Amino acid sequence: MRRAWLSLAIASAVCGCDATRVPAPHRRDPGALVVAQAADVQALDPVTVTDSESIEFGEMVFEGLVGWKPGTTDIEPRLATGWSVSQDGKTWTFQLRDKVTFQDGTPFDAPSVVFSFERLLDAKHPSFLGASGQYWRALLHDVEKVVAVDAHTVEIHTSRPYSPLLGDLAMFPMVSPSAVRQWGPKFSEHPVGTGPFQLVSWTKGEHLIVKRFDGYWGRRPGLDRIVFEVDPDARQRLIDLESGSVDLATAILPDEQPFVELHPDLVLFHTPGNDVSYLAMNSLHKPFDDVRVRRAANFAINKEPIVKLAYQGRALPADSPLPPSEWGYHEPRVRYGYDPAAAKKLLAEAQADGTFDPNQVFKLYAPSTPRPYVSQPERVARFLQASLEQVGIHTELVLQPYAQHRASVENGEHDLCMFGWVGDTGDPDNFLYVLFHSDNAVVGAAQNVAFYRDETVDKWLDEAQGVADETTRSGLYAAVQDKLATDAPWVPIAHSELVVAGRAELEGVVLSPTGHPLYSLIRRVAR
Repeated sequence: MRRAWLSLAIASAVCGCDATRVPAPHRRDPGALVVAQAADVQALDPVTVTDSESIEFGEMVFEGLVGWKPGTTDIEPRLATGWSVSQDGKTWTFQLRDKVTFQDGTPFDAPSVVFSFERLLDAKHPSFLGASGQYWRALLHDVEKVVAVDAHTVEIHTSRPYSPLLGDLAMFPMVSPSAVRQWGPKFSEHPVGTGPFQLVSWTKGEHLIVKRFDGYWGRRPGLDRIVFEVDPDARQRLIDLESGSVDLATAILPDEQPFVELHPDLVLFHTPGNDVSYLAMNSLHKPFDDVRVRRAANFAINKEPIVKLAYQGRALPADSPLPPSEWGYHEPRVRYGYDPAAAKKLLAEAQADGTFDPNQVFKLYAPSTPRPYVSQPERVARFLQASLEQVGIHTELVLQPYAQHRASVENGEHDLCMFGWVGDTGDPDNFLYVLFHSDNAVVGAAQNVAFYRDETVDKWLDEAQGVADETTRSGLYAAVQDKLATDAPWVPIAHSELVVAGRAELEGVVLSPTGHPLYSLIRRVAR
């Protein structure tokens, strides 16, 4: 019945008639916000996760030494009020903000900063994170030691100049040493940071609740509490949004976004995504160790209809892993237009050499859960499957919820996989190093899920990390993008627009470059 009513409401919005509109119910608690999400968080310790929902939670509860200016990746002070870098570029000195406490009352000071780093980087530390910290350990592998100079001064020593550090620190969370010691491995279920909100409860698979941290050092949030509800049904999320039972809804289907834009009580918030969706080919599995087969897959995929139909135009066709909005973006010299004849020719050459078997069926893994970089993953995956089939690459589609999908591809179970990435730090290093360096092609914990390894690319990426000059770094990243286009470990698919739908009575809704609302800025206004 509710679905039928929604159909009538959509029709009336399109024709300009409001006879079927039902006003949102009166809200007895204007300080509460309800958010409908397609997926649950994976864990509550930001150092152990890379999924969008968990990172969104971390952005509310934790803070770094620096942060981003709202809606940008421009660095500004956060728990540090200022910083300087030594002449050799290997010692960073941070002055810490005074009179800041964690949500459990523990003072924030230099020793707590040291603790936050050492639990990640020091294998002998009593609270060492082990394998669960692999992603952040790879990003901060050049940090040799962190020293508390005094209660409010910290030095970070790196083994060489490391340009991405400030971007990394904008997302790296400071944690309460007392809470980590109290909860041990269960800290991921009992997180304590310095952010404007703190955890109330988490019922896995159902909902998560946070409340305002009244001891927060910064601007007081306008919301008392936020409830994140998990609802995998995209249509139900929209129904609940229109009825007023939720205030914000994520992963609205592209086909239904025009309805939100036309509805007088709803608003579509959007920002260009710092992201990429892609089809990766596992170079550890034959025949995808043959560059001709990988290039054939690139020629087989027509990205324009994917962007038009699966994204409803709210994306750009991708020719590089880096989105055009990223400062290191470079249009590769080698580009793959839609050319099935070229794909078939390459596959015939590989078949003649005995490296491609036209009768083999390959496993194509894809998530069934909507992601920020692809709100209709199954639709895109089936398009990719059909396109590959047309040139003679036969696949079996393996659809799994996000958590299982991620585990499968990190373990290298796939021949091909559809996946994506949202940049965490505003630095090209967070795309190119994370997704293509050999350091990150470790079976069982891979971010480089093409398992692509190239010594020259590794060398350029390492050099770019150690150079302060942005022009020089851009040149190195351009060379990397050209080499990736030539070697074709991926088919880059699209750079999406990040979208969240909300009630019109909300003001101050600003999306971060990761696509998450900045909840501390949101307020409800009377209409």
